[in-house]
Amino acid sequence: MKKAAKVFSVIFGILMIIAGVSCLFTPVSTSLALGYVVGLSMVFDAVGRFINWWQEKKNGLADGWMLAGAILSAVFGLFILNSLVLQLSVDIFIVYNIAIWLLFHGIFAIARAWKIRRLHKNWDTKMLGTHWYIPLCIGLLACVFGVLCLFKPVIMASIIGVFIGLGIISAGANMITLATTPEE
Repeated sequence: MKKAAKVFSVIFGILMIIAGVSCLFTPVSTSLALGYVVGLSMVFDAVGRFINWWQEKKNGLADGWMLAGAILSAVFGLFILNSLVLQLSVDIFIVYNIAIWLLFHGIFAIARAWKIRRLHKNWDTKMLGTHWYIPLCIGLLACVFGVLCLFKPVIMASIIGVFIGLGIISAGANMITLATTPEE
């Protein structure tokens, strides 16, 4: 890695860590920005699809479907970017989807725990199912947390914001580490 690229990576890594810490202090605001990020991602997707279509057109392989996909991504992305209502709708959709996923994940973990327990009793083995209560506890916690987040979505929004902050901090630290690690 060239020296300028290393310096850039360190500076960008530090900025990412600062942004991640900011996300940790404002987790609800961070999760409320997800709708904007989705809209922006759709616009970037449209640009990438259009570039891909243009390259394929030069090779004679482009079709109208590829261009239609690019236009559709751009239109929906711009709609989301220009509408706070749509951004909030995306945010709410994400929060409730995760809460429902947690609820079902918990139900499946509880069912698995009871199956492990039953197998342990039927086979009378010390190895299988001796700790069946661990997935049971995890399942119960996931169910309680999922239901709680369905009724209090701000809790889930806060958790999403915290995880985004931690992810950004981790990515920034990785950039700094990669830039400062001597090459072999």
